[in-house]
Amino acid sequence: MPYSRRRAAAVRGELAPRYRLLTTEEAAEVACVTPACIRKWVSRGHLAVTARSGSRNLYREDHVLAAERQRRMQRISRPPTDETFHADEQS
Repeated sequence: MPYSRRRAAAVRGELAPRYRLLTTEEAAEVACVTPACIRKWVSRGHLAVTARSGSRNLYREDHVLAAERQRRMQRISRPPTDETFHADEQS
């Protein structure tokens, strides 16, 4: 039985990010955050579980990267709070 192109790419480890499924730990490594942060993104609706393997949640790599990019952009665009100003004055 011949392989499909996608299956052949998976065997070679060349899947595009939209096809790669990551565990919570792998997703955290890709996004440069902790596994707890990935779980928090899921509970807050920033990231959806794509599939399950046994008791493990699996996430699409492109969704993980999009969630990480979205969270980073929100953090950058957020105006400073009063605590930030007071901390600068005390330094």
